[in-house]
Amino acid sequence: MSFDWKSYLQLADELINHQSPLILPEAYFRSAISRSYYGVFCLARNFLIRSGIAIPRVDTHKFVRERFVNSRNVQQQKIGKDLNYLWRHRKEADYDDHAVFDGGRATRAHQLAARVLNRLASIGAI
Repeated sequence: MSFDWKSYLQLADELINHQSPLILPEAYFRSAISRSYYGVFCLARNFLIRSGIAIPRVDTHKFVRERFVNSRNVQQQKIGKDLNYLWRHRKEADYDDHAVFDGGRATRAHQLAARVLNRLASIGAI
């Protein structure tokens, strides 16, 4: 049985909305952004693999995002654009010591990931 990448979006929701008390709020929010991105990124990547597209081991994230952005399919282009946005925020959450993350920012990323999930479903990716 393979891992269900949608569960990362469920985990992000838990990190944002169901941690009580918030002992490490910024860590929860940064993690939620990261999990939101990785959940939909892996689903998008797997869709490309199932479509017969070879995914390179180098610059994998860039390749997947650009493949969607440069698609002729409008829904796929939107997925690529949203993945780009989520990737930038995920990188900041994972690496930028000075960036500030709160519940609102984490919620927006999670909502965008949910929108990507719906678009992936609309193109038969999941």
